[in-house]
Amino acid sequence: MTAVPKIGHAAIDFLMREEYLGNFTSEHTRLNYSIDLATFHTFYHDVLGRKIEWDKVERIDIVKYRNWLAESGGRDGAAAAPKTLARKLASLSSYFHFLVERNVMLYNPVTSVKRPRRDVVTPTNALNKEQVTSLFATIINSTSEARFMHLALLTTFFTTGLRKSEVLNLRYRDYRDINELKVLEFKGKGGKIGQKVVHPQCVKAIDDYLDWMKKNERGHENQDWLFQPTKNPSQKILNKPLNPRTINEILEYYAKKMQLNFRICPHSARASFITELLDAGVDIYAVAREVNHSSVVTTQEYDKRRKKLQDSPVLKLRY
Repeated sequence: MTAVPKIGHAAIDFLMREEYLGNFTSEHTRLNYSIDLATFHTFYHDVLGRKIEWDKVERIDIVKYRNWLAESGGRDGAAAAPKTLARKLASLSSYFHFLVERNVMLYNPVTSVKRPRRDVVTPTNALNKEQVTSLFATIINSTSEARFMHLALLTTFFTTGLRKSEVLNLRYRDYRDINELKVLEFKGKGGKIGQKVVHPQCVKAIDDYLDWMKKNERGHENQDWLFQPTKNPSQKILNKPLNPRTINEILEYYAKKMQLNFRICPHSARASFITELLDAGVDIYAVAREVNHSSVVTTQEYDKRRKKLQDSPVLKLRY
């Protein structure tokens, strides 16, 4: 096999990382993989006390890295959650696989390292049906002019199950009619294009928001961002996507007004969407497809239904 190119390891590292990360279409994915690789760099330098040379990384180094993550590699020196640990090892394995393809390494040292089960340590707080209804009512009864955008935005989150990045990247042209249905076309993980049928309640909220924008002389063109800031004192240009932090601030604002006794975030809407569909009796495999989960195991993490003895499949046996 071809030997490592005769250039410095720092140059190899930089060039390879640039090529590797550039292959991902999602900026969010590039950022997360970059952070995961930086974490391994920190471990190698601070814990192992060595300068990283990728072609010399061995399986025992990965085992030490896994154990370090499990003990103190999380936020503020706490143990990393199993799901986080598994993701960081998956990111590292992906990069090593790339290096093998480029003949920088002979083998992927992560392949044979045992990974933890992807258990959820602190599940995302979901809202029940009554709480979601109360949330919408709180927005409707608000005196803020921004309520039209807030209601359209949060109704989209709670009735589509889309991820935050998927909602923020929607453009006006993505909201359209297909076979007498209103549909949102979005770019999901891995750059895959998906379509979501829009719930009638969401259609009304979005249409009311678009009408409000027109009345304020901010009518949408095809290329415009669907959800835009309602006001921005520091800049004149408002035709831009919402800041990701803005979504959290909007949710926190209305959660406080509702006097919720737990924190919610944009993923709470996705969790609520999944939980509500499962509670309504929708087949879990259909739900997994609806929210683009690669495995139904991920969908099962949101299943809060209690197992009742009277629902046991044993009672359906007929000999």
